[in-house]
Amino acid sequence: MAKRYKLKKEGKMFLGAILVIIVLIIVGIVVYKDYVYKHSYEYNLELRGYDTKEIKLLTSNLDDERLDKLANSKKDPVIVAFLQEKYYLKKNLDRYLTYYENNKKVSYSDIVAIVNTYNDYEFYEHDLKTDTSKNELLLCNKFYKLPDNYEPEDLVNWNSKYYYGDVQVTKQEVYDAFIDMWNAANNEGIYLIVNSSYRDYASQEELYNTYKDSYGTTAADAVASRPGYSEHQTGLSVDIFSKDNTSTKTFKESNAYNWLVNNSYKYGFILRYPEGKENLTGYEFEAWHYRYVGKKIAKDVHDKNLTYEEYYAYFLEK
Repeated sequence: MAKRYKLKKEGKMFLGAILVIIVLIIVGIVVYKDYVYKHSYEYNLELRGYDTKEIKLLTSNLDDERLDKLANSKKDPVIVAFLQEKYYLKKNLDRYLTYYENNKKVSYSDIVAIVNTYNDYEFYEHDLKTDTSKNELLLCNKFYKLPDNYEPEDLVNWNSKYYYGDVQVTKQEVYDAFIDMWNAANNEGIYLIVNSSYRDYASQEELYNTYKDSYGTTAADAVASRPGYSEHQTGLSVDIFSKDNTSTKTFKESNAYNWLVNNSYKYGFILRYPEGKENLTGYEFEAWHYRYVGKKIAKDVHDKNLTYEEYYAYFLEK
């Protein structure tokens, strides 16, 4: 009997030791987790005044170097504001912040749009290569330059029914889409007509120099592209008027313009230089200048109310 009691006693001691070890392990884990948490970005950012949503935003978008700085300095509401912007691009954060420091009266949304479209640089002083492999979705503007001696393939002459003045030329798909749009507009009593389309490098150079010689570089840059930077050289752009109104001064007041604004996207065209977005496109409002991008993208650009510069930066370039 004594021997059995001794075994039971030893067993209880063994079990007790196991329990103590388990408790110590649990306590150790808790202490370790607490130590890790108190040395985490989440804990330190919370101490700086960031809420849970803001902390998640910061830790999912920023690298360790920037998180270290934020965790050891006072709360930075500016970074949070930029991260919350709909069209925020991670690669552009430093440029957003730099632009903000010099333009604090500009809204966060406007800064994001300006930086995303490279308008924090001077026009023609930050050349990027136009990606012609994107075909009808390529971007050509005062930053994106076409390759030297670029000439689009599949150019076709238009039927004189659809233009006035010199013979008009575009890519085949642009011509076909315009005819579909022309028919739809004509069914509603609107006769669309084009007076400018494809221009090669030499023609664009001649046009630009005419403006420059007459009005100076600044004025020329507001209304015409420098050679190599013109959408007209891509064969994807057309200047559209109507038989009733071919005036650049009054076309925006015409029924044809209203029809185009509300319907052109259905046929793959977008108003390229809209009113109020001159700081992003680099050009004065042109009620007549339309660009072919295909039906799907045209509808998206229209529905989101973006310039093509903005759309390209956020949805196509990245």
